[in-house]
Amino acid sequence: MSASMRSKMGQLITAFLLCIVGLALTPTVQEQVNAVTGSGGNNLTGAAAAIAKLIPMFWVFGIIGVTVGLVYITLAGGILRRRV
Repeated sequence: MSASMRSKMGQLITAFLLCIVGLALTPTVQEQVNAVTGSGGNNLTGAAAAIAKLIPMFWVFGIIGVTVGLVYITLAGGILRRRV
């Protein structure tokens, strides 16, 4: 296995580890949003509470987007260019 291939494998493993860690933290993000918008806290109400409830969705989209971006950047120099 060449050094270039090892480097790409390391980058792919890093991307998927970041994805796993980010998605594992999703319940923590959700708990914090619930604490801020829940009936016990009453810190946010109305439109602010509605927007705050979208934070976990954007968190997941961000994690998946970063993972897909890293995988694309890693593979764009090798596998994807050979097909063109």
